[in-house]
Amino acid sequence: MIGFLDSPVGGAVGRGQGDGVADAGPGPGQALAQGHGQIDLDVVRRLVSHLQPQDHQEAQELILAALQEINEHFGYVSLEAAEIVADHLGTTVNRVYGLLTFYADFRTEPRGRHFMLLCHGMSCYVMGSQQLVQDLHDRYDIADGETTADGELTLQVVNGCLGVCDRAPIVKLDDAFYGDLTTESLNEVIQRAIAARRAAEVGHGSDGAGTRSLPPSHP
Repeated sequence: MIGFLDSPVGGAVGRGQGDGVADAGPGPGQALAQGHGQIDLDVVRRLVSHLQPQDHQEAQELILAALQEINEHFGYVSLEAAEIVADHLGTTVNRVYGLLTFYADFRTEPRGRHFMLLCHGMSCYVMGSQQLVQDLHDRYDIADGETTADGELTLQVVNGCLGVCDRAPIVKLDDAFYGDLTTESLNEVIQRAIAARRAAEVGHGSDGAGTRSLPPSHP
């Protein structure tokens, strides 16, 4: 059986074929990604309510903190959410939206049902991450920051490092890390994740018990 290794950045690293998908429950951004709904603006108000600037300067400094909390919770920040941030901090929507669109870590549209970070740091690049990027484009018609037409997968290419260089090239798909990837094994990881979620959705719909369907283990 292909094992998982503890990663210094959390989650698990699947070696080779990336057997299985870690079932760690909804992570940051997955609450929205799973349902493809709209951002709950009442939740946005609660998220930023603890940010209480003492003056205009501090309000400007807290804009990024507010956007980060919303982005982590929902997976993106809508214009309506940006307006709430501006109103709460007493600044302009243009100022908030300018910062929102300047930083690549923020999204202004919903993520897909699955979210992938693909490491493109030096070690992963040397070990073939560019081939993975190209194959994702050829096979799924997505590039950095894009989502597949069916809403299944969003890709974010990380030009820094995910911290598991000895397993390069590596990706983080949802809450699990997978390393030693080829184009074919990455595709298998993606398809397994999609199949596992669909099976879980069928299970939820059939018995209403709220149990999770896990991907099959392999000897």
